[in-house]
This record gives sequence, C-alpha cells and structure tokens, in this order.
Amino acid sequence: MVTINYAEGPASGPPLLLLHGIISRWQYFLPLIPGLSVRWHIYAPDFRGHGKSGRVEKKYQLEDYVLDTIAFLKDKLTEPTILFGHSVGGAVALLIAARLPELVKAIVVGDTPLCPESLRRGIDPNLFIAWKELAGSEYSVKEIASRLANTPVSVLRQFNLVRLPLGSLPGMDAAFLKFEAKSLTQLDPEALIPIIEGSMFEGYNDQELLPVVACPVLLLQGNPALGAAMTDKDVERALTLFPHAIHVRIRNVGHELHLNRAEAVLRVVNYFLESLRS
Repeated sequence: MVTINYAEGPASGPPLLLLHGIISRWQYFLPLIPGLSVRWHIYAPDFRGHGKSGRVEKKYQLEDYVLDTIAFLKDKLTEPTILFGHSVGGAVALLIAARLPELVKAIVVGDTPLCPESLRRGIDPNLFIAWKELAGSEYSVKEIASRLANTPVSVLRQFNLVRLPLGSLPGMDAAFLKFEAKSLTQLDPEALIPIIEGSMFEGYNDQELLPVVACPVLLLQGNPALGAAMTDKDVERALTLFPHAIHVRIRNVGHELHLNRAEAVLRVVNYFLESLRS
C-alpha cells in the first residue's frame, strides 16, 4: 500500500480527476483548476513517487499508476468520474476506462502518445537520464532550473529531429522551469528507470485498448512542430478505433498544453465537459 497525496476542490458539481505526467505533481494543473472548479468537483492526486505521495522501490510501471488510480477512485468517489490525463496521465485514464468502464464517465486525453511507436519515439532517453540525475542530486531549485534550461532535447522540425535547449521551447520560461525543478526535488529518481530502460509501457497495445473504451473521449493534441507528443498518425488511427472520440488540435501549444495557452485549453475542455452534463 502506498500513500497518495491529493488536492481537492469545492463540491461544485460532478467529480473530475486530474492526472499529471511523469516528473510532475498535481500543481501542474493550477492554470486550469480555477476555471474547472466553477462547475466540477476537482480531485488532483500525485502519482506514487511524485510530489508528496509515497515511494515504492522498483514499482513504477504504468500498471502501478493505473492500480493506484483505481484504488483512489473506489476509495474517494461514489459515482462515475471524468478523467483528465496529461501525457502518461492520459494513458492511465485510457487503461482504466477500458478495464473498469463503470468507474469512468468520460476522459480527456491531453497530448498522450497513443500507439507504441509514438510512445517510443516520444521518449528522449537523454532527457530522462538528465532528469534522473537532477532528481537524485543535492542541487538547489535554482541550480536545477538552470541546468534544465540548457538540457538539449529532440524536437521535430519540418519532419526532422533537431536538438534544442529545453529552455527555448514554448512554455519553458523561467517560472515554469523553476516549477519543474521543484517537482524534480520531490521525485523519486527510480520512477524514471522504467522509461529509460524502455519497460514502462510493456503490455500497452492501442489496437486492443482503444476499441473497448466506450465512454466519450476528447483527444486534445498540441502542435508536433512545437514539441507535442500526440502525432497526427496517432490521431488518425485513434479516430478509427475509438467508438466515441472527438479530436481538437491547438496549434499554438506544444506538449505542455496549458502552460502558455491556458485559456485556449480551458475553452475546449469546458465545452467538452459541458456536453456531458445532464
């Protein structure tokens, strides 16, 4: 059993569970929470090994996050819930919706790579190795933020991968890099090992998974030219597999979605959520 830290908003409506990505924590959704809390009862947990949740030695596969989230849903909520997952959080949401549809009313998949090829291509081992070294270091938040800004990452530019400093990408300003640095100080470095070793998504098969997700789905895609991880091929294939999916691409954001265009993301998500209200 692992202790899961979480934030909870006022009971303004039906439940909405926010699931962050790897290395992050629940505060990643702060730009969206005020707007979402007006009509929804927000729950935002930290995944195991992230933020202030407990750590578990050598137990950081995708399946571990799925099981923790299922336990959270069963323990804290009494009705089918909307799941909004960013990046790896989106994969967690998809697996839960496929496995236990009675727990899930709908899902928002925020720039999650959807097929195994995209999952592998979207992982830059050098970046995750750098994150692991920083997470396990004694550097200050200020020093980690500086090192993050200069960490080279692979970005698609006109169908070619180029190496650019992380700090040069959209949304990666000094304020967010300091937030990421703080997140790294609260991250168990072991949580990155399955990604670096390529075992994180073992057993994930989009051809088997997506067709059995019966609830409404919003595929929220950033711009691959700005670093988004959900590819056009992902979307094209997913729309043929999902029974009830719609797709929206926000052209002026990258993988981080709402960091520098919170109002654009909030508009799309709110309209989708309102379509689900009785």
